[in-house]
Amino acid sequence: MKILLTGASGFVGSAVMRRLTRERLETKVLIRESSNKLNLDGHGVEICVGDLLDMNSLKSAVEGCDILFHTAAD
Repeated sequence: MKILLTGASGFVGSAVMRRLTRERLETKVLIRESSNKLNLDGHGVEICVGDLLDMNSLKSAVEGCDILFHTAAD
């Protein structure tokens, strides 16, 4: 089972990401190019850079994922 998490560089999203990786769940995160990636280091997540408003990057991000946790906000 593979999980896509949006908003992983934010407060709520980073907490969700830590929980998912602590549970050893395969996790892919969708972040914007401008997002702070420091919170993602060392967690073993697959990073997908894109934008929720761009259909092509969203399609690419969800490919192969079974579950989506949406915590992104703007």
